[in-house]
Amino acid sequence: MAFVQLAKVWKMFGQFIAVQDFNLEIEEGEFIVIVGPSGCGKTTILRMVAGLEEISRGEIYIGGKKVNDMPAWERDIAMVFQNYALYPHMNVYDNMAFGLRNRKVPAAEIRRRVHEAARLLSIDSLLDHKPKALSGGQQQRVALGRAIVREPRVFLMDEPLSNLDARIRLQMRVELARLQQRLGVTTIYVTHDQVEAMTMGQRIVVMRAGVVQQIDTPMGLYERPTNRFVAGFIGMLPMNFFDVLLEQAEGNLLLKGDGFSFPAPSSLLPDKIKGQENAFVLGIRPEDIVFDAELTQQHPEWVCRVEVEVVEPLGEETLIYFPLGAKSVTARLTGRTVPKPKEMVSVVFNLSHAHLFEREAG
Repeated sequence: MAFVQLAKVWKMFGQFIAVQDFNLEIEEGEFIVIVGPSGCGKTTILRMVAGLEEISRGEIYIGGKKVNDMPAWERDIAMVFQNYALYPHMNVYDNMAFGLRNRKVPAAEIRRRVHEAARLLSIDSLLDHKPKALSGGQQQRVALGRAIVREPRVFLMDEPLSNLDARIRLQMRVELARLQQRLGVTTIYVTHDQVEAMTMGQRIVVMRAGVVQQIDTPMGLYERPTNRFVAGFIGMLPMNFFDVLLEQAEGNLLLKGDGFSFPAPSSLLPDKIKGQENAFVLGIRPEDIVFDAELTQQHPEWVCRVEVEVVEPLGEETLIYFPLGAKSVTARLTGRTVPKPKEMVSVVFNLSHAHLFEREAG
């Protein structure tokens, strides 16, 4: 395993800036996830680390050694692609052994590594099978096995689970995280799926339009987003956003929006705006809009009376949609007692967990 550093890395295609001033230090054995919408530059970063794409500016180090001009085959990395890239005419054993044979590794050592990786991935009974005889999950394991047998210093993974169905993807997420912990290899994992990023990464890099928005732990991103984009992107359900005015009234600061007016808790307000009237965006996650008698008694000033529009039961939780002013609001409930469509209910906005963003800058 190796320490990886990207320092002031840029990538330009003509006049188009794909990656702008990217800085990241990855500790030995760390599992880093780069996440963002399509076209944000995350795969380009992976390809630059791999040596498949030249950098326009900046420096990349692997194990303390600058690799800007080093060819891909000398970097001692292994990459797992989105489409698996298995050779259809070779069986599983030969697919996994192919790279080692090209490197002139002794046959006995190849055999040892392939069988060891196959046992680790529970595909040891499939070594004689061709890829077309395997399921998507089994093909993914073969692609991982081909990377593992290399015993590289760094794993690079480019959306390796995106072609799997939901149930197998969930299973492979757990297995992949467990495998990385067992092997202890420095790993850079790229995905557009924020749930995948939250469940797998020790740290997450959130990108937008080639620019890093925030680097933090999964819960750090969830609880302390640095801007509105991160707040809206991270989380299985989108955050609810409301345009609000912060106004002074009878010694209190009020958050006034379309259909509500709440006293603002001091914890929500940065010192620099306290006492000022200004336009902001209030962000609150669905799980912080609740039907909770105890919280209603503690904060009756944060209660709204609303009419339930749509109910989506999901088993362990239920999603509730209701209009508030001109917006449709999402609330996420746990428990088995849920309201019905067209029912009038009292909901409490737990502003202790809300966020306030500048309306223009985000």
